[in-house]
Amino acid sequence: MPPPNPNVMAALTRFGIASDLFQSAMQVRLADHGLTTAQLSVLSHLARRSEPQRVTDIAQAVGVGQPAVTKMMVKFEGAGWVHMVADAQDRRTRRAEATDQGRAFLMQVQRGLFPELGAFLAGWSPEDLQAFTEGLTRFGQFLDSNRRVDD
Repeated sequence: MPPPNPNVMAALTRFGIASDLFQSAMQVRLADHGLTTAQLSVLSHLARRSEPQRVTDIAQAVGVGQPAVTKMMVKFEGAGWVHMVADAQDRRTRRAEATDQGRAFLMQVQRGLFPELGAFLAGWSPEDLQAFTEGLTRFGQFLDSNRRVDD
């Protein structure tokens, strides 16, 4: 095995540090809205989908256990953020879809999480911001396609 590329190692180290700092800040700021990072992921996932989703599929897509997603659906439905519908093929299965109220709440949370980032990123050139976004997208796609699933 060849020795690790120092530039790659430096980039991964910086990404890890930034990720840890971002996650810590997210947890604190989401608590103000009564959410966890996992709940934000689930609500975001549902808001992006045009079709109702099975709890199993949601759990797999966001990397959260099915029992936790089931509990979230109870909370979200009670808050009016999600509507549960019967599955057309299997009446025993229920599917979740974000409501307009859930999408509006999500948008409010997302806008309020890091208001200072707008000013920070406004100082970036459009090319730098586009390159950063494309890099994060490619990195996220790589991580998603190389996920390890616990057996």
